Amino acid sequence: MKTILFASACLILVSGPALACRGTTEYPDTAKKIEQSTLSPERREDLLRQLNRGDVMHKEAHRTRDMGLMGESIGILDGINAQIGN
Repeated sequence: MKTILFASACLILVSGPALACRGTTEYPDTAKKIEQSTLSPERREDLLRQLNRGDVMHKEAHRTRDMGLMGESIGILDGINAQIGN
């Protein structure tokens, strides 16, 4: 029983930051909004490329717990959302 409780506590500690991070849900949501937008195909492609770069950084930041990289990735997300009026 103690082992199960310990394992549960460890799981919560490890997954907690990812569950609370807005980028975890906003990156896929923003991609969908870009894909459904009326932007030109070239502009959509450019924004999706930028978004993908930010998402890769975001996942790496979670993996390495690098808060500087996390902030940079959220900055990319916010910049793209500002461009599409989101």
